[in-house]
Amino acid sequence: MILDFFTRLGSLVETICKGSNVVDDDDNSFERLPDCLVIDILSRLPSHSFLRCRWVCRHWRALLVSSQHSFTNIHHLSRHTTPMFIIHDDLAKYDAKSDFAKHGQDVFVYNENKKIKKKKKVMFEKLHLKPELKINKDKPYLLYSCEGVLMFVSSKWKSTYYIVNPITQEELTVRYTLDEVFVCALYFCPYTRQFRILLAQLQDTCCTYFVHIVKIWKCEKIHSSISFNFLPNCFNPVVVNGALHWITLHDLKRKGIAPCENGIMVFRMDKEELFTMPHPPVSKVCNSDKDHLAMKLMVKDDHLCLCNMILPWYIVDMWLLEDYETRSWIKKYKINLLNEWIFPFSKRLREREIRYRHVWDVKFLYLQESGLLIYLIHLYDEEIYLYNLDRRTVKKLELPREKLLASSCEWALYHKSFMAIV
Repeated sequence: MILDFFTRLGSLVETICKGSNVVDDDDNSFERLPDCLVIDILSRLPSHSFLRCRWVCRHWRALLVSSQHSFTNIHHLSRHTTPMFIIHDDLAKYDAKSDFAKHGQDVFVYNENKKIKKKKKVMFEKLHLKPELKINKDKPYLLYSCEGVLMFVSSKWKSTYYIVNPITQEELTVRYTLDEVFVCALYFCPYTRQFRILLAQLQDTCCTYFVHIVKIWKCEKIHSSISFNFLPNCFNPVVVNGALHWITLHDLKRKGIAPCENGIMVFRMDKEELFTMPHPPVSKVCNSDKDHLAMKLMVKDDHLCLCNMILPWYIVDMWLLEDYETRSWIKKYKINLLNEWIFPFSKRLREREIRYRHVWDVKFLYLQESGLLIYLIHLYDEEIYLYNLDRRTVKKLELPREKLLASSCEWALYHKSFMAIV
């Protein structure tokens, strides 16, 4: 593919130069190609081809690493790829044969193989973390994924985190000295073009929030006019309308009571402001804060989407925030997981006694376009399904290794990118 690309590029250069009457006897037409055009052409290459272009010539290498052109950012934004999901094998931490320091470790990216799409097979692409990375001296857990950069938490050392780009192999180790620190998110601020970390420090019945600017290693306190006593869940925040969104899990002042009127926690990246808003009327009343464990925030057609499972009937309501300013929600989908005509696992769910039905029986991992990724656990049997909301079809996904269990994995949405961490 590389040779074909350069053949076509040479023809394109010659055509452009002839059209602009810049061809001369010294045959320097290739060098006369404007940088902006080179950037536009190279940004359309797939990831592996893009990396190899660094070795073509010094000029291209300078373009690639140039902060002036923000070349890696341009490549990421121009790809327009749909998000995939990434898996980190949690079970490997406890395998005595797993020597990460010697062999490195792997993460797996889900992708459909278009060549065998008719056979409904699924392909997981392996991304290898090189042994020399510091993360391989640890056995970490995957926390967050943002713009192709992953954040892990150490299982050995307190308040230690690893930020890694598996494509470029860039790595950063972060250690916090503050007591009772809770990492809420790793996010990329579109206004400053920098990675930042949102932190919460617990103090009795209230929280103090900080923004850690990764590039300059600086923490700034978020000032709020009110006493903020809410903690979000530990999942990746959903980015909509220039803000991060989580389900509010705890109200520190009213423990055990569902914070429905503050059911969604919001952080505006431009003004660095925290506030809350109510979740949609999923039911008449949430009996306790445990009901919020059955809620999952996603993105559907650039709108905030809330997925709520009603137990013990395994009924799933999906709400769409139609108007962000007026907080106008509409119920977009209603799914009955016990429908045997659609879901092959419905029989096993029906066999479970009502008193033993739990929110963790079914997890909704992510939503990509119209595909809802569903994780099901039944006794010792664990399965992953992809449900198309519009076509109402289900496809079972095979995990990348036989010993890789769904419950032993950390999952996150993922984009391949060359974004620099610092």
